[in-house]
Amino acid sequence: MRKFKFSLQKLLDVKSSSVELLKIEISKVNKEIEKLRTDVEEMTEEISKSQKKMDDETKGVHVILEWMNYIQSLYTNRKMLVSKLSSMEKHLDDLREKYAKLYREHKALQNLKQLQKDAYDLAMIREEQKIMDDLALERSVRKQK
Repeated sequence: MRKFKFSLQKLLDVKSSSVELLKIEISKVNKEIEKLRTDVEEMTEEISKSQKKMDDETKGVHVILEWMNYIQSLYTNRKMLVSKLSSMEKHLDDLREKYAKLYREHKALQNLKQLQKDAYDLAMIREEQKIMDDLALERSVRKQK
């Protein structure tokens, strides 16, 4: 008996490895997003602390201007972080869509392989049954002679 061979096995293997690579990339992006969120929270806390400290240390106009410049730079940094976070979240959404599409293709190939394997198994069972029937028929013909 010949062994079952799926004609699209190489394509299935490529899809499997692509799915795994996308999982890894999605994981990396998720980690980077979490780090950016933490950075934004820390920046917000720093802004809050700096504003409180500025309110406590209102000694002169020059000092207030320095504090205002510093706080403004913190807001600018936070804005850049939020912008980067937003673009990373969009990138993550794109990756998830790509993953879903690739996963569906991978699953369809797996289902096709299983259907072909089932059809192959059925054909082999029928072939074996035919051989057994032929042997039984041959025996019965021999006994009759």
